[in-house]
Amino acid sequence: MANIQTYTGDGETTTFYFTFPFFGTNDIKVSIGGIPQTSDDFAIYPTVSPAPADTPYTSGRIEFAVAPSNGTTIKIWRDIALERHIDYQPTQQPQSHQLNQDVNQCMEILKEQSETLANVISLANIPTVAALLSELSEIRDRLDTFLTADDLTDINTAIEDIPGKANKDMDNLSATGISTVSGYSMPDYGNAVELGASPYTAPSNGFIAINNYGTNPGLQVSVNNVQICNSTVANSGSAVSCFIPVSSGDIVTYGGSGTTYWKYFIPAKNQ
Repeated sequence: MANIQTYTGDGETTTFYFTFPFFGTNDIKVSIGGIPQTSDDFAIYPTVSPAPADTPYTSGRIEFAVAPSNGTTIKIWRDIALERHIDYQPTQQPQSHQLNQDVNQCMEILKEQSETLANVISLANIPTVAALLSELSEIRDRLDTFLTADDLTDINTAIEDIPGKANKDMDNLSATGISTVSGYSMPDYGNAVELGASPYTAPSNGFIAINNYGTNPGLQVSVNNVQICNSTVANSGSAVSCFIPVSSGDIVTYGGSGTTYWKYFIPAKNQ
């Protein structure tokens, strides 16, 4: 539509110009952020046509007392008011520019109404609506086919048959799902390895098992610089042990003063 101009507010600008002709100040409409503004919200300053003119105003500007907020959309458009601007007197001869103004105003109103009507007709395009109704009717007729028990069973079977999927045994979690999940927290003793010198980096999720005993046992163990065990026992023959869960990459440091000192890393199952 030629008789509309759009701006984006910057929070500082208060004046906005428009370049389309109009017949009276009531023809000019303004909105900010989609909210229509009243004549109290802005001032309009028309640009008067050279006299005599077939259109009273060629353009103009809008001024706000307060600048619209940054990022808001300002729209200025023309909506010609259905009112008379010229009053012909019985004792005066009508001027050509006055007659042209009246006729031009009527013509512009007809153009605007024609454009509005065309937009409404395009929204209510009968062939388009008919095609949409036809498609909806087809979908409705095919719903029973889409939602048969066999189709749903096939979908469930297809999911179960995908290797490695956690939900492949959806109907029987007690057989494999629960036992498999719980197994992740259990030590795999058959794959235990003896630790070397401190510090030790855990190669996977698992457990650190350390025992220190003898005539003067003592044991200190830290994981990622956080002390987990700290014990010294003076009694001859006493034992100090730690069994600590660790994650892959955890750094374990340990030390003790006992005469016998063994230490193992035990990985978790099902990794």
